[in-house]
Amino acid sequence: MIKLTTENTTKAIERCRKLKPQVRFVAERVFAVKSANNTNSYTVRFDVQNGKKFGQCECKASERGFCCYHIIAAATANIYRQSLKRQTA
Repeated sequence: MIKLTTENTTKAIERCRKLKPQVRFVAERVFAVKSANNTNSYTVRFDVQNGKKFGQCECKASERGFCCYHIIAAATANIYRQSLKRQTA
């Protein structure tokens, strides 16, 4: 899993804004994100450990330790979903 920080997410955020990938909820903190060319779908998972946020994607960039735009797209959906849960609680 990749620790998500301001430093390692900046480029991925820019790319995500440009590409606007489709995100689908799979399970709690698990999402499927379409690739830029819509030929692949990558599973993205999130975890929080001691208040630190982590993400993992099946794509090659993430496997090499980089925060990819798939993680950012899924994180956006996850943040929105978690905020809805807090509102209804």
